[in-house]
Amino acid sequence: MKKVLLGTTALVAAAAFTAPALSAERLQLGLRGYHVGGIAYTDVDNDGSDANEINFGSDSEVHFRGSTELDNGLKISFRAELELEDNSDVDEDADVVDEVYIQVDGGFGRVQFGQQDGVMDQTHVAAPRIFQRHYANDPNMDPFRPYGLRNRINTFGEFSGDDIKIIYFTPEMNGLQVGFSYTPNPCKNDTGYSGCVYDGFARNYWEVAGTWEGDFNNVSFGLSAGYGQGESDSPSEPHDPNELTLGAEIGFGGFTIGGSYALKETGGDHDNQADHWDIGGTYETGPWTFGLSYAYADGDVDMGGAEDDEQSSFLGGIRYAYGPGLAIGLGVQTLDIEDGGENEDGFAVFIEHSASF
Repeated sequence: MKKVLLGTTALVAAAAFTAPALSAERLQLGLRGYHVGGIAYTDVDNDGSDANEINFGSDSEVHFRGSTELDNGLKISFRAELELEDNSDVDEDADVVDEVYIQVDGGFGRVQFGQQDGVMDQTHVAAPRIFQRHYANDPNMDPFRPYGLRNRINTFGEFSGDDIKIIYFTPEMNGLQVGFSYTPNPCKNDTGYSGCVYDGFARNYWEVAGTWEGDFNNVSFGLSAGYGQGESDSPSEPHDPNELTLGAEIGFGGFTIGGSYALKETGGDHDNQADHWDIGGTYETGPWTFGLSYAYADGDVDMGGAEDDEQSSFLGGIRYAYGPGLAIGLGVQTLDIEDGGENEDGFAVFIEHSASF
């Protein structure tokens, strides 16, 4: 699979660059990004921490973006993301610099190279989201973290993360698009090749994913599916991690309803596995958005070989867009964790303010 992918990508790139570029403007960089601030009141049963019931939080990034179009029709783009907060407490693999990659678009499709999410993550369709960074599925701002709890429900294919990879997307044909990505080793944010060292979890990680979008009688449809698999031969690490994802969405009027599923396995005999899924809907009218979602996971949710556990989370709320890129919302979220016969419940009310620029 990886040989076919690399060979296909090489042919595409060679064909793209053989045409003369002639004159073109130098790539120009601009700034984009977002800032999200949150205020949360959280109550947790069986809480052994000394965390406050009221907490403030934020999540902000500055994005450096630039593009230029050559006379042969190729569009060359660059993107880098700078995280403005230290996220290491939530994600031990977090970095100050996030995605850094270059992209080439043309009649052949799209090629990306660098620190970028794999095709499974980029194309996944999940339950529609009300807020910018508070979610029941794969949350970025989790109000239960100060209490030692962590919502690990995640239907996105993210085993390859932002590690350096090569990615190819076909042109869209009748709403259908397919993508392939290949990550030889888990490495990022290191000069040259110094950080590209096998860490025992997965190497030669390849992914294939596809999406379809269509409309019929003023009803929109979206579907996604993906599969990824890597290699591991370390006796102290999980073997041959793989993940399967599915998603669907339907929209009509101001309503959007959708859901997704993921099966994640990290054992040589697939003995460490978990099922994740979510479902939800939103209604948008003018500047107002209302929504409700539910997410659930069952099995070895943290993929660490621990006892089977279950996690579930409800999230509902209302969001008001009061200006271009500006919104404020009020939400309610629950988290229920059962691990090894022990149960912990959490309830949170939060306000999220988001500014995109």
